Amino acid sequence: PGVPREFTANDAVLSAVSDEIARKLADEFVKYMDTGVESASLRQITTQLANSHSKRDLFIKEIHELGAVDQFFVCTTCRAAINVIARTFRDEDGELNGPHNKGYVKSFVLGFCEKLNIQTEEVCGELFESHWPYVEYIIMNTVIDSREFCGMFMQFSFCNVGTHPDYEWTLDVDNSIPAATAPKTDIPAKGSNDLKILHLTDIHHDPLYEPGALAECDEPMCCQRHKDVAQGTSKAAGFWGDYRDCDLPWQTVDNAFTHIKETHKIDYIYQTGDVIDHMVWATSDEKNKEVYEKVTNKLYEVFPGIPVYPTIGNHEPHPLNMFAPDYVPEHVSSKEFYEHLYEIWSKYLPADTKSTILKGGYYTTLVKPGFRIVALNDNDCYTDNWWLFFNGTDMKTQLMWLHDVLLTAEKANENVHILAHIPSGDGTCWNVWSREYNRLIARFRNTISGIFNGHTHKDEMLVHYSNGHAIGISWNGGALTTFSYKNPNYRIYQVEQSSYQVVDHETWIFNLTEANLAGESVKPNWVKEYTFSEEFTNDLSPGSIDAYLDVMASNPDLVRKWWRFKMTSADPTLAKGCDKGCLLHHMCRIPTSVNNQRERCEELTKKLSDAIDNESGSSSSPTDPTQPGPSDPTGPTTESTTPDDDGDGAVSITALSFTTMIAVYVAANNVL
Repeated sequence: PGVPREFTANDAVLSAVSDEIARKLADEFVKYMDTGVESASLRQITTQLANSHSKRDLFIKEIHELGAVDQFFVCTTCRAAINVIARTFRDEDGELNGPHNKGYVKSFVLGFCEKLNIQTEEVCGELFESHWPYVEYIIMNTVIDSREFCGMFMQFSFCNVGTHPDYEWTLDVDNSIPAATAPKTDIPAKGSNDLKILHLTDIHHDPLYEPGALAECDEPMCCQRHKDVAQGTSKAAGFWGDYRDCDLPWQTVDNAFTHIKETHKIDYIYQTGDVIDHMVWATSDEKNKEVYEKVTNKLYEVFPGIPVYPTIGNHEPHPLNMFAPDYVPEHVSSKEFYEHLYEIWSKYLPADTKSTILKGGYYTTLVKPGFRIVALNDNDCYTDNWWLFFNGTDMKTQLMWLHDVLLTAEKANENVHILAHIPSGDGTCWNVWSREYNRLIARFRNTISGIFNGHTHKDEMLVHYSNGHAIGISWNGGALTTFSYKNPNYRIYQVEQSSYQVVDHETWIFNLTEANLAGESVKPNWVKEYTFSEEFTNDLSPGSIDAYLDVMASNPDLVRKWWRFKMTSADPTLAKGCDKGCLLHHMCRIPTSVNNQRERCEELTKKLSDAIDNESGSSSSPTDPTQPGPSDPTGPTTESTTPDDDGDGAVSITALSFTTMIAVYVAANNVL
């Protein structure tokens, strides 16, 4: 059969169709490699697949946020790639075996990249070169089964066919206190002595950003070159940044830090990762180090004496997303990366954090008596981290360390803030890891007083549950970068000092359209976009927020307001609006802290769906009235973001380049 036009069939049927296309594609491609002759059948299959997918969406969305057609494309090509490479790489007589295997694999990969219209040759080729040493090592040493790989990597149901025993584990969790029997509702009142904590995340500084450069290009990230082509057109990048697929220029980073210093009295700074830009096909150790040091040193310079507590984003290493266990050979190790981070972080972190930072990029520190911070490297759960497919049991180590730290903190009557990059409910966070992490949050609900994330580039939150009871909140700081279709933003938390719970927070933005129209001589006009207690509920306890979700689900205008703030009131996003499906999606995100546990999501979206249907004339009213800045006369007229795009724009490797995806799929131990 060909690529389906509709996706109404059940998962078993879709999986079977995908399997059949993948097998046929693999068979024909192996023949093509042997003979150099492209058959009519191969031409037909590759043409259908190449024409079926959304080329840009594959690069700016996470896997779980792709539409049905794109998900089918990714799953099918994954299965085909494993089939081809498993036959030709591991086999002693295989075409991709032997001392020249890199050249063979690269040729194969670039051929797929071209035939399936994945990306430009430059992007595919550079990604292959940077990932090959790691991919080759994982290929030859992994324990995972080929069929299981695609299903775990793409956690949507029709592609999921089973789990290797090493990838289905549970933690041994202390059970000395009973499970939750009620929501967590205890929260103190605000006070004059409350802490003010700045949350900066996803800065994504682009050192090559050039005002006036082409903002609509063929690559996954733009605004760096072709100024001669863009000059005088609507495709030219703005001075302070651009809503399109571009990261942040230095002048905006500098302005943001200075504005924050002049506006707020800050006690602590949480920096939850992703300082490096999205030009992922052209990173290097040297470039990443230079950018990370420049941004971090500026932060230290502008806020002298204010403690900074950082975590690692998936973009920090070269190549991105790669976080190796501590026992692999040096040429594929993350050792040098962690050493560099500790060298920078040690300005504010005590010496006793060194051992775990060097082991895996995580640490804990006692800020003051009664208040502890735990900073996780939760890229362990990221399904774009190829080392996840090397050995699944490795990912237990950090979680067991977290368990032990929390148990010790509980006995010492400490309150703990957990900092991490990726929210546990994100579709690219491995469900097993996320499930076990949430078990820890449930067990230590009385010790954990706050959780802080980034990664999604959205101003949002997640509610954590245990036995149906709300027991925790993960707060997401949005992003300083504009990638993609966002205004720059940061958050300020008000934290009470007896329980260290968040009692309120406010988000600050500037309107990018307005700033670029004013030009480089006028500084951006930063404004407080909203205060949570004024716009939603003044009780920020997990139980109260969970109860407020029912209020939101009964009143679509509240969800529209939530969506507007979540998208940082960005002009092109507001202009596109948020229809019923979009509103349901964003409602579902809030109560989902494990991606495949959606009972509360289903309950709330059913209620919201009924409320939208009952609205008078709701279909013509996609957003509530807003007061955005002036409309952008030179803004994008095509390829604007979809309202429900919930990736970090992280350009996942699979989506990012089928090149490297194909290469790692060699991880197959069995032919599909």
